[in-house]
Amino acid sequence: MTVEKTVKWLGLICILAGIARMGMTPAGLIFGSDSKQELAFALAASILMGISSINLFLAQAKKAGVFGLIAALLLAVGNIILAGGFYGFFAYGELPKPGTFVNMIESLAYPGLLLGTLILMIVTYRANLFPRWYIAIFALMLLSLGIPFLGDYFAFFWGLTYAAMGYTIFTEKYVNPSVTIKSKKSNAVINE
Repeated sequence: MTVEKTVKWLGLICILAGIARMGMTPAGLIFGSDSKQELAFALAASILMGISSINLFLAQAKKAGVFGLIAALLLAVGNIILAGGFYGFFAYGELPKPGTFVNMIESLAYPGLLLGTLILMIVTYRANLFPRWYIAIFALMLLSLGIPFLGDYFAFFWGLTYAAMGYTIFTEKYVNPSVTIKSKKSNAVINE
C-alpha cells in the first residue's frame, strides 16, 4: 500500500475518531458526566485518536515539518494515556483514583494534549492545506475549556476537528493540493 493510500484510509479513522469523541457530548448531557455511556465513547475516541493523530501530520508533512510531528506525537501519546484511564473504568468499575502515579501521568497527558493541539493548530494554519475555518473549530475547542457554559461541549468541538480534517484527507479536497504527498509524486512524473 502506498503512503498516499495509507494517509487516505487513516483519514477515515480520523472521521470515526471524531464521531466517537463528538458522541461524548450528548451521552454526557443525557446520562451524566462520567457515565458508562460517555466513557464508552471516550474510550473508543481515545483509541482511534491515538492511532489517527499521526495522520493529521502525514497529510501535511511537507509543510508541517518537525513541529507537526511533535504535535502528532503529543496528541497520540496523550490519547493513549487517556484510553488507559477509560479502560480502567470498564476493567475495574471506576476511574483511576488520584495518587502519585496517576497525578504524574495526568500532569503529562493533559498539558501534552493541549500543547499538541496548539502546535497542530499553528502548523495547520501555516501549511494552508485545510480550509481556514478549521482553525475556528480549534479555537472553539480551546475556548470551551475556559468558558463554563461551553465546558460540556468541549468533546464535541474536539471531535469535530478530527472529523472535518479526516473528511478532507479521505476525500482529498484540500485547499492547496500542491502541498500534499501525492502532488510531489505527480510533479515528478510531469517533470520527467
